[in-house]
Amino acid sequence: MIPMEAVLPAAAAGALIGLAIRAAMPVRRDLAAALDRLDVSKAGAGTPLLPSAAPDSTGSLAERVGKRILGEAGSRITIPAKDLNLLRISPAEHLGKRFLFALYGLLLPQLLQALLALAGSPLPFALPALVSLGLAVLFWFWPVKEVARDAAGVRLIVRHAAASYLDRVALARIANSGAAQALTQTAEVGDGFIFVRMRQIFHEADLAGVTVWDALKQLGDELDIPELTRPADTLALAGDGAAVYTTLQAQARQLRIALLSDAKAEANAASAAMILPVTAGVILMLVFVMIPITITILGS
Repeated sequence: MIPMEAVLPAAAAGALIGLAIRAAMPVRRDLAAALDRLDVSKAGAGTPLLPSAAPDSTGSLAERVGKRILGEAGSRITIPAKDLNLLRISPAEHLGKRFLFALYGLLLPQLLQALLALAGSPLPFALPALVSLGLAVLFWFWPVKEVARDAAGVRLIVRHAAASYLDRVALARIANSGAAQALTQTAEVGDGFIFVRMRQIFHEADLAGVTVWDALKQLGDELDIPELTRPADTLALAGDGAAVYTTLQAQARQLRIALLSDAKAEANAASAAMILPVTAGVILMLVFVMIPITITILGS
């Protein structure tokens, strides 16, 4: 006879797997909501001038599960939208990954409890339940931390690229290039991913009849990169080339100073973090050196 300690965890695991399968099933679209999104007259004042570039669909299990979660409870779940846009990760894939991670955290202790029960030495019921809840919460928030860390690294790269972009735009403007021409032609030179995104949004702005500085400002707001919105604001109020050149050069210089300060602070933090391990290593080495000498002195 199978003990009850093994039946309950197995039943809970089966129920959770059933919920995951149900979440992976295609969600029924709301036709009225889709038509409202296409109706320009119902768009709010804060509606972007250009549609946001959605990441390519991967068709993975996590994305299918995430679409179902977004369809049923998307408005009640907070997601780092700007970080996901920067990393080209769809909200559905992000939510699906979090759900599957949490499900794994719930199932793992229960399956271990079932194996121990079949072996005849089950743990107290409350222990695997608490561990399951703890792992589920930990695994639910773990992808959020990963996204924030990766986005911070990408933003640092973009800030370095923005400093070079500001200098080039300033030079193009002082060479009597128009404001729009200075932005678009300078973006053609770079080969980083942010320049690819800028060229895409400039092309969409040209097709939609939107000014390129408004498109650049929207891109900076979507990705939470103010270093892209500042030159857009400057060129939107562009006067003579010399004045714009001075302003853009000042922005580039301030950005480089800020990057240098951040690099120094990071280096100082890394040095401070190494003090304790180095000190502990020195003390441990001294202990190993002094032990034989102490024993010799005491023995004599």
